[in-house]
Amino acid sequence: MSEIRLKFDEAILRVCNYTNLDNRTHREYIPDVWLLPREMHTLEKIYYHPGINTTRLAQLTGIPKGTISKMARDFSLRGLIECYREKENLKEVYYRITDNGMQVIRAHVQFHQTVGREFYAYLESLPEASQTVILDVLDRYGDYMKELCQSHVQRPEPLK
Repeated sequence: MSEIRLKFDEAILRVCNYTNLDNRTHREYIPDVWLLPREMHTLEKIYYHPGINTTRLAQLTGIPKGTISKMARDFSLRGLIECYREKENLKEVYYRITDNGMQVIRAHVQFHQTVGREFYAYLESLPEASQTVILDVLDRYGDYMKELCQSHVQRPEPLK
C-alpha cells in the first residue's frame, strides 16, 4: 500500500471513529430540546430546503426513508417542524421548520461558531483551489462509501 493511501485510511478511520462517538451524544440546543447530531443536521436540512419531502431528505442525509419518517414525526410532536400535504399531491408529506425549530437552528449555528471556529478558520484560510480539492476528495469518498454500502449483501444467519 502506498504511503498516501495508508495516511488517508488512517485519517479517515480517526474521523469516522470520533464521528461515531459524537453521533451518540445528545446536545441541548434550547431548554429541554436534546438532539443527536444526525437529528440536528436533518432538522437543518429541512430549514435549508423548505417544502422538502421524505425521499429528498433521505437522499440529502443518507438516512433511510423509514428513519426520516420516524424522525419527522418526533420533530412534529416536539413542535420543531410542520408536516403537510399539497393539494396536487396528497400522497407526499412535506416538511417546514417552525418558530421553535428556528430557535434550535440558531442555537446550532452558535454552537458551530464556538466549537468549530478554529477548524473552519483554517479551512477558509486555504487557497480556493485547495478547498475545492478537499471537497472533491470528500464527495468522491462519500460516493465510494455509498456504493460500497449499497453493494453489501447480507450473509444469512447460520441455521441452528
